[in-house]
Amino acid sequence: KTTGVKSLNKYMPTIPSVPMSYLLTLALIALASFQLDAYKFSRHLNQPTQCNAAYCSRGILGQRLRFFMSTDSSVVPIPGKPRVNNVDKAAYVAYLSVCIPGEATQKAMTAACDVFNEEVKKKGYTVPGFRPGVNLPRPYLYQIFGEDKVKLFCANLLAGDIQAECEKTGLMFVGRGRILAFNEEQFAPGKPHVVDVACDLWPTITYSGKGYKGLAVTVSTGPVDSAKIDAVKKSITERYKVLKPTPLGYSAAMGDVVVADMKGFERAPDGSRGGPLPAIASGDQVEIPLEKGKFMDSLIEGLVGCQVGDSRSIAITFPIKPSGPGAAMSGKQAIFEVEVLGLKTKTLPSWDDELAGRIREGMTLQELDEEVRKAVEGEGGTSENIRNEKLAAALLEIASIDQIPASLMEEQSVARFQSMLSDFKEQGSSDEQLEEMATLEKFEKFKEISRANVEKVVVLGMLFRDIAEKEGVAVQEREVQEQLDLLAAQAKQKGEAPPDPAQARDEVENALLRRKVFDCLASYADITWVVEESPAELPPAV
Repeated sequence: KTTGVKSLNKYMPTIPSVPMSYLLTLALIALASFQLDAYKFSRHLNQPTQCNAAYCSRGILGQRLRFFMSTDSSVVPIPGKPRVNNVDKAAYVAYLSVCIPGEATQKAMTAACDVFNEEVKKKGYTVPGFRPGVNLPRPYLYQIFGEDKVKLFCANLLAGDIQAECEKTGLMFVGRGRILAFNEEQFAPGKPHVVDVACDLWPTITYSGKGYKGLAVTVSTGPVDSAKIDAVKKSITERYKVLKPTPLGYSAAMGDVVVADMKGFERAPDGSRGGPLPAIASGDQVEIPLEKGKFMDSLIEGLVGCQVGDSRSIAITFPIKPSGPGAAMSGKQAIFEVEVLGLKTKTLPSWDDELAGRIREGMTLQELDEEVRKAVEGEGGTSENIRNEKLAAALLEIASIDQIPASLMEEQSVARFQSMLSDFKEQGSSDEQLEEMATLEKFEKFKEISRANVEKVVVLGMLFRDIAEKEGVAVQEREVQEQLDLLAAQAKQKGEAPPDPAQARDEVENALLRRKVFDCLASYADITWVVEESPAELPPAV
């Protein structure tokens, strides 16, 4: 079960199945830092009137700070009514006490016990009086794992509930809340529970000089690779080729397509037919293009000149492939029995507006050429990406943030740490190796090493949100849904599970918002484009 890991941040990569000690370490890392569900400022960019839903302008924020500074700290928090204990304006931090409903605490403890019982079964622990495999009562789990660990794991599972209570203050939070005290000794499943939390508030952002509307950058792009563009165009025309049946008596020539039933057999040393090859090497109604590089050359050569109704026995030798697809048949000698069912001639479409319209309704040839160019540039970084990198660097030079929220720094570090461990898991690291890597000490070292890059990501993210708010840049639901539908279609085509809806939606929203903000900055910026020339060919060595 990865319930606890996923609740650290619903926008982080999903972690595959991992050892329990690793999962608990991540839970404790989260609890020791900032582990409440992230408040997504972008969600409210389309709803500027909903100030009571934690979206507010600088002026409203100031009024709220003054209001909450005078809140009576003696009031006992209850579910739905958190208490603001103090607001540190200089540090942009609000200190709260929130009360989690009894239904939520009971649900969290039930889920935690399920996780720990799974670990009991996995480890093969036995308890006198209980059959192997049955779920143990909570007191026994306390004895095995420690009451504090079980309850602290509940804290991790309650992350969303705690964040929801925090947001009922109406303050504009950035990042996640930090649990100052979970008060686990008072935690009782089924009863309301008070947690002390610190939440970062949106800081003041200023821009020097002409501001973000006066950026000046020089963007250098490499020469266009015409050979790659031609290759992409050829691939597209091949995809939209027109096949026409041939008249009776027609003989196949290079460039045609043979439709045939194929059966593959091993070839004995004396040249006779042996046992059948795996099903992957045979097939019915197979389309065989008579072109070099599309099928095995010897098979293609053996079909040139065939007619409908012909039966041919063709000896081939599979090409040498040490690894990858086809490696199982590498170097084997075989015989293919081919029954020719049909012959077709192939006509490639012209590169024109008609082809563009076939690819996508309403697309013009100019738009198609532009997409091909971007596809080729994408192999080495598009001119748009290079432009965005320059704009980001220029923006960082002129921007100033009063206080970089430690919550955002921490959640970015946790996300990267989780992603790194997930990569190690997928690359074959053992459970023991993951346990060794997933320690608080290793996490702290990782944070220190990645601090500079994490700070850059955090600052840019805040600047984008600020500029989006000031410029009224918003992501429409229609745009998000189009991208989600595309992701779902791609997953289905690849035979993969659809992406997690909440995580995918957030990633799509952020990507679209970043693109729009970059385009907004570019519309104001003074951009000098420099196209690098291809290096001149050197004379041959004498």
